[in-house]
Amino acid sequence: MTVDFQQSQINLPKLKGIKAKLHRPFVGKVKTVTVKRSPSGKYFASVLVEDSAIDPVPALIEPEHAVGLDVGLTSFLIDSEGNKTDNPKLLKASLIRLAVEQKKLSRRKKGSGNRAKQKRIVSIIHEKVANRRRDFIHQVTARLADKNHATTFAVEDLNIKGMIRNRKLARAIQDASWGMFLTTLDYKCRWNGKNLLRIGRFQPSSKLCNCCGYKMESMPLSVREWKCPSCHSVNDRDTNAARNIRDIGLADSLGHSGCIKSSPVDCPVRAGSTAKGVEYSQHGSQEAPTIAA
Repeated sequence: MTVDFQQSQINLPKLKGIKAKLHRPFVGKVKTVTVKRSPSGKYFASVLVEDSAIDPVPALIEPEHAVGLDVGLTSFLIDSEGNKTDNPKLLKASLIRLAVEQKKLSRRKKGSGNRAKQKRIVSIIHEKVANRRRDFIHQVTARLADKNHATTFAVEDLNIKGMIRNRKLARAIQDASWGMFLTTLDYKCRWNGKNLLRIGRFQPSSKLCNCCGYKMESMPLSVREWKCPSCHSVNDRDTNAARNIRDIGLADSLGHSGCIKSSPVDCPVRAGSTAKGVEYSQHGSQEAPTIAA
């Protein structure tokens, strides 16, 4: 199998001169080319290239340049600065048409040509939803990792597999694709020399008042805004959670996790994808860790 990058052609063992659309030139040594066929009938060539690129050294973790990120269903992304990104709900928008085409598919005779054609139509709908979702996530993560002033982001380590066991929210959670968002944000932060801090999934980010530290005993999902009994401040559930995620992530990275409300300033450190007060070098080999706090 060979790839001609100048003429944009792929030569397979038994099929030669297949036209291919190359999205960008490849720099480095081409190792393998894997050709796959999607259920909708399209062919894609995945090219594995070996290069000598090294990820840049992560920036210093500074509280003034740190942003907490919280994900949700009504708003896809909420940051600690109060900005919200609406959830496009791409699958929900296509459910009516998908139901019609799937009903036609169920009526086709198994093994017939009409069933194969109808199956391809259903596959095209699913493919369009997946492509639109992937494009949306790349736009959001590019805005954060490439064009944002922040050098450190803090997120929750979500148990998505456990969350989709809720039958009432399973479809909405899978449609939001939080796992793809966190994975994409992770490698884009590494490419741009930024830090991604992950806090524990059992941290009370929604129940904790960011102003005084008061912890509510319970916080149902229906409560979107609540008043703190201690300091009487009115908190937006999502924005308050994003701010707590930022503070907990900074406290963990600087070794102050025992007291979240203590502001760990004047102690800038570097960290990789996760932070527990340890510094890692990104120059090829990994050096000995350095305790930050």
